[in-house]
Order: sequence, then C-alpha cells, then structure tokens
Amino acid sequence: MDTGDLRGLVHGAGPCVSLYFDASSLVDLRWRAMRDQLEAQSAPEETLDALTSAVLSGELPPGSTGRALIARGAEIVLDRYLPLPPNGCTARLSPLPYLLPLVDLAEPLVPHVVVRLDHLGADLRGIDHAGRPVAVATVGGRLPPSGQHLRAAELADIAEEAVRMVTRLNAPLLVLAGPLHSRRALRNALAPAHQHIVVEVDADPRPGDIRLDNVVQHLASRGNHDERRAVVDRFRDESSRLTGNAVHGMRSVLAALNSGAVATLLLSEPLVGERALWADPTLTQISLSPHHGLLRHRADEVLPNAAVATRADIILVGDRLRLHEDVGALLRS
Repeated sequence: MDTGDLRGLVHGAGPCVSLYFDASSLVDLRWRAMRDQLEAQSAPEETLDALTSAVLSGELPPGSTGRALIARGAEIVLDRYLPLPPNGCTARLSPLPYLLPLVDLAEPLVPHVVVRLDHLGADLRGIDHAGRPVAVATVGGRLPPSGQHLRAAELADIAEEAVRMVTRLNAPLLVLAGPLHSRRALRNALAPAHQHIVVEVDADPRPGDIRLDNVVQHLASRGNHDERRAVVDRFRDESSRLTGNAVHGMRSVLAALNSGAVATLLLSEPLVGERALWADPTLTQISLSPHHGLLRHRADEVLPNAAVATRADIILVGDRLRLHEDVGALLRS
C-alpha cells in the first residue's frame, strides 16, 4: 500500500479512535455495538459525538463495501469507503491511529464492468479502482420478451454498452452473470479484442446477490494479489542473494526504520500483536526496551505508523512468506 496520503495522520496529539465496519447495511446497529465498546474503553465523549454524526450521516453506498473512520478529539481525520468490507467490526481507542485494517482493505481494485443478464436485458455497472460505481446502465426491454432468450439486436446493444464502459474505465475485467445461454450469446456478440477480459460467473444476476458480489470482489482484487506476490518474490530473491536489501526480525527492521532506510515494510498475520515497543513522538526512534523520552505502544500500531512517517510502503504478506517475528523490510537502494 502506498502510504503517501496517510502522512497527515501520524503526528497529531491526543488519543485516536479507529473504526472499521461493513457499511453495506445495518449501520446504526453496528455503530451501537461499536460505541458500547468504545465507551468501555473510556473514549472521549467529544470523539464519540463526532463519530456518531459521521457514521449515521454517511450515504449508504450500493453493493458490498466497508468504511474506515479515524477520529482525534472532535475531528474526523480520515473517512474512507473501502472496496472490501471487513469481517466483523473494529473499534479501538489508542495513542496512534490503528492502520492495519486500512492497509488490508483499502488496496485499489482492478477497474471492472459487471453485466447482470436475464431474458429481458441487462443491468451494467462500471466500478473504479476504489470500488465506486461510476457508470450504470440498463439495456434491453425495448420489445416484449420473446421466450427466455435475448434477441440479436438486444445483445448487440448490451455488447456495445459493455465495451463503452470498459473503454471509459480502461478496465481489464468484464464479468458476465446470468443464465448460461445469455452469457454465451453475449460473449459471442463481443468483438474478439475483448474476449480475453471476459469472466463468466454462474450466479444469481439480481442486484444484492452476496455470492456474485463476493466472486466479483475476489476477481477485482487480483491485481493486489499480483503486487503482493511480486513483493514476496523480490524479498526472497534479495534474501537469497545476501545483498543486505532484505531484512527481517524485529531488531533489524527497527534499525532500518530508525535510519529511514525502509522502502517497503512487510508484515505477516498474525502480526506481532500486543508486543510492546517504545517510540518517540515523531516515530523516528523506536526501541525494543524502555528509554527516557520514549512512549509505550503496541507493535501493531507503531510499526505501520512509523512506516508512514518515514515514507515507506506497507504490504501484508499473510502466509505467503515466513518472516522472523512476523516483520520484514525491503530497503531503499
């Protein structure tokens, strides 16, 4: 994840509240549960009031989406819809913003077009890299239905609109959902130049179908998987060459962060978790043990914030790579 747009978050004074939740539905109920958690953590009342206003005033976006909110005092310092909703809700009061869920969920999607077909016509939706629907169209239904199959003229109209959206978004993915005969007929109506980006999905084409939404999200996030695989491959390559450009283990990574040498911070899951680290307010000096002038932090908070403060990118590698103490780094060349 490119952390450039997060640098304004890491040096503010006062505790932060970080929220991550599914913003697709039942937002008021989710907020009630998260507010109870935050009250139990003694979150400031002014922060709870600011979050209440932000959570309940936000427009409910179409489709499956998540939302990240970070507040400090009475100010909302980050409000972002996420291409992927989190599993469950996170509500944390801490000295630093809790950024890991944002790193995990806010990676850009592959721009894509979804065509939901039935015997009457099609609903088309163009989705940008942030998961936002930026183009919507309904095609077909000009003539009374003729059985359970689309006419050639209707298929041509749908194919034309799909290509128009693909071109507008420069989308490398076109998803067709609906009955098999409709999918195949539309695919045959597309020009050969677009056949390689088509993926057919055997799912209910009606809007709101969870299975289809999940499949589309998985397909659209493949660019992120490719990026993570490339980082993992480079880390392994640098490690095997013993160039010194790849390090892992807490002590080595902290030394690199303290010197501003980290280009990409790699974190495994489960990340070091509640392990304590000590850091100065500027996050340019982090220690494994207490020192005068350094404040105690959780490792899963201070490491991502230190990466942001030193202009390093962050990648969650999951189980793709075994890192000593769950942390590694590619260094600047």
